[in-house]
Amino acid sequence: MGIKRYFASKDNTITNAFKANLTTRGTGSNMGASDILEAFVIHGQTSASINADNAEQSRILLQFDLNDIESDITSGIIPSSSVDYKLVLYNAPHGDSVPLSYSLDLHLMEENWTEGNGLDMESYTDLGASNWIKASTDNNWTGDRDGGWYNIYASSSYFFSGGLENLELDVTFAIDRWRQSGSNYNYGFLLKHSNPVISGSEGTYYTKKFFSRTSEFYFKRPILEARWDSTRKDNRGNFFVSSSLADSADNLNTLFLYNTVRGQLKNIPNLENDIILMNLFSGSETTPSGAPLRLVKSGSGTNVLNITGGVLVENGVMVSGVYTASFATTSSLDNLYDIWFTGSAVGADHTDSTRYFTGSVSPYTVAATELIYNTEYVSDITNLASSYIKGQKPRLRLFARKKDWNPNIYTVATADIVPEIIENAYYRLTRDIDNMEIIPFGTGSNNKQFTRMSYDISGNYFELDTSYLEPGYAYKLQLMYNVNGTYDQQPEEFKFRVEEKSP
Repeated sequence: MGIKRYFASKDNTITNAFKANLTTRGTGSNMGASDILEAFVIHGQTSASINADNAEQSRILLQFDLNDIESDITSGIIPSSSVDYKLVLYNAPHGDSVPLSYSLDLHLMEENWTEGNGLDMESYTDLGASNWIKASTDNNWTGDRDGGWYNIYASSSYFFSGGLENLELDVTFAIDRWRQSGSNYNYGFLLKHSNPVISGSEGTYYTKKFFSRTSEFYFKRPILEARWDSTRKDNRGNFFVSSSLADSADNLNTLFLYNTVRGQLKNIPNLENDIILMNLFSGSETTPSGAPLRLVKSGSGTNVLNITGGVLVENGVMVSGVYTASFATTSSLDNLYDIWFTGSAVGADHTDSTRYFTGSVSPYTVAATELIYNTEYVSDITNLASSYIKGQKPRLRLFARKKDWNPNIYTVATADIVPEIIENAYYRLTRDIDNMEIIPFGTGSNNKQFTRMSYDISGNYFELDTSYLEPGYAYKLQLMYNVNGTYDQQPEEFKFRVEEKSP
C-alpha cells in the first residue's frame, strides 16, 4: 500500500481580532488546545479596523514531526524520492458566514513556537503562547513580526471554489526543503488568507474552520500523507511475447524469485554482490531442454543468453530474499522455463552451475482486433477476515474472472480456475456506518497510483494497514479497474471490522 499518514504534533490558531467589547484586541490569546482551527479576515467592524493594516484576522499554525518521516525512509517503509506529500485538513461545519471563492496561502514557519493549552475561540479569554505577538512565553516573534515569522517565498496556495471543501495541498516542496536542511529547520506551516484579502481590496472573508489535532472525530484530524506507487509487477502470470504492436516498455517482462527459508524470506548465501543469473528455455510440458533462448536485455536492446538479476530494491532498501530479472523475448513457444543459477551454464542441465530454481511461464501474444468490448468481471477478496486487531497489516488477495466465463464440466473437473490479472486495479476504503471515505481510489499519475494493486501468478494483491483505522467500527473495501482506458467501479463490496488491541 503506497500510503503512510502522519498526524500533527502541534497546532494552534492565533488572532488579532477584537474581543467582545470591540475595544481590546485578543492578541495575547491562545487556542492551542481547541478542537478547531480557524482562518478569517474582517474589515471595518470598528473604526480601528478600517485601515487595511489593521484588519482583524486569524491564522493557523501546525507542525508535523519530520523525524517520523526520516525514520520511515531509512527503514524503507516509504521511498526517499518519487513520493508526494499532501497536507490534508478537514472542513469543520459551523453556523457563521462562510467565505466563497477564495484562497488560503501556506507558508513555512521560520522559528519554533509553542502550542499552548487555550480553548476559548469566542471571547479570547485564554491567554498564553503562542499567540499573535509571542512565539513562546518568553519570546516575541523574531523581529517583532506580529502574526508569526514565516517565509514569504517558500509558499503555496489552495483555492476553494465554495466554502465547505477540505484542504488537500501538495507540500512535497516543504518536506524536501526540510530534509535537505535538517529536521531542526522544520518549524511547521502557517495558513492565512491572501494578502489582497488582508489589505482590504477583496473585502471581508469570514470564516473558514478546520478540525484540529485534538478533535474528537478520529478521521478529521490534520494529516500529512505520503503517497507513492508501491506496485510490484510479477509477469509470471501475464507474460507477453515481444510484438511490433507494443513499445519496448510493454514488451518487457519481469519475473520474481522468492527464497523462503523456514517461513522467512532470506537472501541466497554466497552470491557475489547478490547477483543471480537467469536463462530461458523451451522444452516439453514438464521439463526444460535444449540450449538457452536468446533474450533482449532490459534497457539496452542487446541480445544475450544470460539475464542478470538481483535483489529487489524497494523504497531505496533491498528486500531480503526477493530477486527479480527483466527481459523481452520473441519466443512464442507453448512452454517456457526460467532457470535461476550462478556460475557458468550452457544447456538445460546446468551441470557447471548451481541451480536455485526452475519456473515456468505460458506466454501470451499481443494481437490487434477489429472490435473492442466492455469487459465485466466478477471479483472476490478470498482471504478477507471478518475482523482485524488495530495495527495488523493483512496482505489481501483478489480473485477476478470475466463475468461471461462459461466452463464446461471437463474444465471444472480437470483444472484450477486461473485468475485474471488486472494490471490497473485499485481499491477504496470507507467507513460502513456513514460511507465516510478513509482512503480514496488513488487513480491517475497525479496521485502516484497509491492504491494500485500488485500482482503475481496468483492474481492481484495489496497490503492493508489497519493502524490508521479507528477500532470499534466496520469498514468497506470497494474496487475499481482500468480496462481499455476506462475506469469501472466494481459492484462488489467487502466488509470487515477493526477491534482494539488486546490488553
